[in-house]
Amino acid sequence: MHTSLSHRARIALLALGLSGCGDAGTGNARVHFNAQVGGIAEGGSNTVTNDQGWAVTLTEARVAFGPLYLNTITPLEARRGPLERLSDFVISPAWAHGETHLASGRIAAQVTAQVVIDARAPTLVSIPGGGDGINLDVESAEVWYYNSTAEGMNGAAIRVRGEATRAGVTVPFRGALVIDAGITGPQLTLDQARRVRGIPAALTVRDGGTLTVRISTQRWFDGADFSELAAQRSEGSADPVTFGLSDNVGRAFLNNVRRARDVFAVQFTD
Repeated sequence: MHTSLSHRARIALLALGLSGCGDAGTGNARVHFNAQVGGIAEGGSNTVTNDQGWAVTLTEARVAFGPLYLNTITPLEARRGPLERLSDFVISPAWAHGETHLASGRIAAQVTAQVVIDARAPTLVSIPGGGDGINLDVESAEVWYYNSTAEGMNGAAIRVRGEATRAGVTVPFRGALVIDAGITGPQLTLDQARRVRGIPAALTVRDGGTLTVRISTQRWFDGADFSELAAQRSEGSADPVTFGLSDNVGRAFLNNVRRARDVFAVQFTD
């Protein structure tokens, strides 16, 4: 099942002048292309041991994917020198995962429909309507999270369930990414919370080609210590513990699913 986001998504495109039949100023041609999205790559594992020593196995990982925009702006990480990157070990950078303070760049193409996928599976799901734009070289992608009511999403943008094991302790858990005022703050607006900018995507959009996006769950629980959830379990209960922003697992999840790197892989083929 898919959901059309064309009304709100095309507002951004119209504002940037891509709704016409090409780019009269540069001679770039208008293009239409196929688009597809899938989860973990073929042969990948849905169990990963995070940096806190917890072996995390996902039994559910539903993602409402779309819209996506292709931008001419270069991801910040690619523009920073080795000495600047080395300084991150000493001084915390003023941007999160290379995206927060990106310039606006120029949107060259868009995919506006939303589809729900199982991020645990390598199956590629075709996105109805594909994508539109102009044949410019682009350097990065933007993914915008919107909540969905389709296919068991129940008003979330991502829903997960699984278990984490360490030193003989197993913690069943569940949780979700819901884009609402609860995740905003003085330095994070709702629009900023839904947008993942600076995803590496050095490619040229061509008419009739195919844009492929894969979503990896491998880094979703980096930094998450499930001991906090273990302490919340009722003795003898087999019910999963629901994580949220009040615990470190929920906060880690919120940050990691919005990573510009290591979550999304984008390629374009003719």
